Amino acid sequence: MARFFRLVKNEYIKVFKKLSTKIMIVLIIICALGLSGIALFAKHNMESNNYSSNDATGDYQQTIDWLKDTNGDPNEIAMWQYLIDNDIDSDDWRYDVLSAMFADGTGDMSGIKKYLDDNDWRGFCQYRLDNDILTEGEKWEYQYRLDKDISFDKSNEKKNDLIMTVANAKSDGQNSRAKLEDNIKLALYQLDNDKLDNTANQMTLFETSEPEQITFWTVFLTSTSLVTVVALLAIVIAGGIVSSEFSQGTVKFLLINPVKRWKILMSKYFTVITVGYIMLCILFVVMIPITGLMLGFDGFSTPYIYVSGGDVKEMPTLLYAAEQYLMKSVEMVVMSTLAFAISSLVRSTALAIGVSVFTMCIGSTVTQLLGQLGQDWARFLVFANTDLASISKGYSIFAQHSLTFAVGVLIAHMVVFLLTAWDGFTKRSV
Repeated sequence: MARFFRLVKNEYIKVFKKLSTKIMIVLIIICALGLSGIALFAKHNMESNNYSSNDATGDYQQTIDWLKDTNGDPNEIAMWQYLIDNDIDSDDWRYDVLSAMFADGTGDMSGIKKYLDDNDWRGFCQYRLDNDILTEGEKWEYQYRLDKDISFDKSNEKKNDLIMTVANAKSDGQNSRAKLEDNIKLALYQLDNDKLDNTANQMTLFETSEPEQITFWTVFLTSTSLVTVVALLAIVIAGGIVSSEFSQGTVKFLLINPVKRWKILMSKYFTVITVGYIMLCILFVVMIPITGLMLGFDGFSTPYIYVSGGDVKEMPTLLYAAEQYLMKSVEMVVMSTLAFAISSLVRSTALAIGVSVFTMCIGSTVTQLLGQLGQDWARFLVFANTDLASISKGYSIFAQHSLTFAVGVLIAHMVVFLLTAWDGFTKRSV
């Protein structure tokens, strides 16, 4: 074992002495800076272009004029006129109430006008409970607001969102009951424990549309996409670690040592994988200060809250992000192993790297295409199983594609790749 680690140490020295490896590390840092910089630019751009108006009556009047021109519902015209007369903007709870009424097709506001005039949200809730035909979710919502004294005000925006999550889940009969129950448990847990922020609902940077949506965790959780860059760099190392020894003739110096060939091969493979994870750790670590300095550390302590096995659980979001990095790293390991196998068969480093990168780039696309064409056998391809994060959440394009199946397929492919590398290296003439 000591001899094996001396071989590994020798491989580390050769890898980290190369200028290309140092360039790779700099490139990783540049990618981290670039992603955070893009997020900061997008945030400022959204803030500068964000439309806001203190006077909404102009928009209301345009709507009234359009309704009159198109012979619209007189009750809806009266509603918009009521908003103008009482200077009610879109942030007011009364705006949401009236908009919802017309969306539901119940445009008569005579019964609730008194509560709207008095800005009495409690009276409104009680009136609806006593007089209207409500869904299960609506009944729960109004009673919960009265019991917990939670108004519709914008100051309770996060609580309102969670309340609506529960109300919609209780009224929704289309989704699976288990999923609805999980949504209800999660939202009630957050309300009861006053943990209104949850990174489980965090959008990626590419999904944001408002400046306030771009936070530390928006960028950090989006950084998992940069693991693909690390995978490409690992392929470069794997594609040359064996083939370059033969093309440069340095393999002779390795083979004159009293060490079996397979141990030399495994020391090189161990080096490839560990160097890949070293670069992954560099990305993970540098993202924290870079993102914090550019976007601030607000919300850094926000937990990741989720439902597992029917129970609500929470964990530090940084730990969840680390799990996502590890899940994403599967592609890096698989493709590095493929490049390593090719490198053991050919003398050309460029060929080993080129074939591996090309395969990685088109593999997912081909698998997606086959899946959409109904070719179920494509689930046995390695590229259909590398995204373990999506498969674990049930997002695979193949029916009944479980995490256990995906891991089994990956292991089978990895065994084939390593046996190919072993056969090519141990039987290869120098």
